[in-house]
Amino acid sequence: MTDPRTTLQGVKPHDKYYLDGGDLHIIAEDREFRVHRYFFERDSVKFRGLLASPSPGQPRQGSSQLTAIKLGVAAKDFEKFLWVFYNPTYSLYDTTVSDWTCILHLGHEWQFTEVEKLAVRELEKMPMSIVDRIALYQKHKVSEDLLIAHYAALCTRGFPLDLDESERLGMSAVVLINQVMHSIHTPWDADGNSSPVNPINAAVISKISAHIEQRRTTNTGTVSAGQSVPATNSTNAPQKRSINGVNGPGGKPGQANGKN
Repeated sequence: MTDPRTTLQGVKPHDKYYLDGGDLHIIAEDREFRVHRYFFERDSVKFRGLLASPSPGQPRQGSSQLTAIKLGVAAKDFEKFLWVFYNPTYSLYDTTVSDWTCILHLGHEWQFTEVEKLAVRELEKMPMSIVDRIALYQKHKVSEDLLIAHYAALCTRGFPLDLDESERLGMSAVVLINQVMHSIHTPWDADGNSSPVNPINAAVISKISAHIEQRRTTNTGTVSAGQSVPATNSTNAPQKRSINGVNGPGGKPGQANGKN
């Protein structure tokens, strides 16, 4: 039987997020984080199940280094995620589009609903290409109301999708957008040019709503590979639990202030 302590060689406490009052041990790459269990049990459906009370006689998951939860993500990305809870400026969340994209991704994977909403609210304030925004929101199943508004803006921007944009959005979205663009640019003049109509167009909203509803119905019940939580190793020694994949030790920590 392998002593779990041998797998912890080279793991070092994180220089910022190894907190004196922390009661939850988490390992990402070669860094150990000691943070507050409260946030993870309160805000995440996935962690709430993972950290549920153990069977009689078994240690509580994450209560020590030997039972630490091991994440299959980069330490620097987990730092960005923790910054949401430990931001010293309270309601001021000043960071980059790249960081909010990372936070949205992890919040979605780990089912932190309020973190997802925060990330989207902040991203809505920041400049992004409309195609980048739609692709990101589609991937993370962001509110349909937001998707409809951005689809409508794309359909009424006055010029067609290029090849790169089409590849990013996928065939079904491209077909929809082309159909809507064609239907709302009327009438055509003698040179074959069209005049865009008002972006607030009932036909646009109707077609886009139907498309998103079809996507939602098709995807119902689908669980991405990254959402699975492997079962505990069936040995008598305390084991580390893992979510979002298992990676071996390695790598260097990033900055802990939420910046790239």
